[in-house]
Amino acid sequence: MLGVSLFFNKSLMRLGNLLFIAGVPMTIGPGRTAGYFFQPKKSRATACLALGIFLVFIGSPVFGILLEIFGLLNLFGNMFPLLKMMIKTLPGVGSLLGDGGRGARRDDSNRDSYEDDQGYVDNYEQGRDDRYYRDRDGGSDRNDWNY
Repeated sequence: MLGVSLFFNKSLMRLGNLLFIAGVPMTIGPGRTAGYFFQPKKSRATACLALGIFLVFIGSPVFGILLEIFGLLNLFGNMFPLLKMMIKTLPGVGSLLGDGGRGARRDDSNRDSYEDDQGYVDNYEQGRDDRYYRDRDGGSDRNDWNY
């Protein structure tokens, strides 16, 4: 971005391309990088990106960056909806995208945490739990105890 903002400075754009080429495999690993970039359905996008990087290296930064942008949009274009959903969950940014900052969160402020346990009956507190007092025959020795 710095190379583009400084009127397509060739040396900064070359440095950015080198850092991109080195950074992606270091971030996700060389096997996953090769597996992603060399998929048959992404071959056109990968070729455009590689040709754009090559054009920047040989000294044609304007055409090179245009090909790189086209290749990157074709390679990573399917990730934009996921990125948008992730950005919507951010507190300050979600309201700017029209969601009000409530993307993936539910409003549980008025909900009692024990609301789902209405049908639960604790037999031990009601005096009917005799599973701890059974002997080996299955009978209950509970009546023999003095409470």
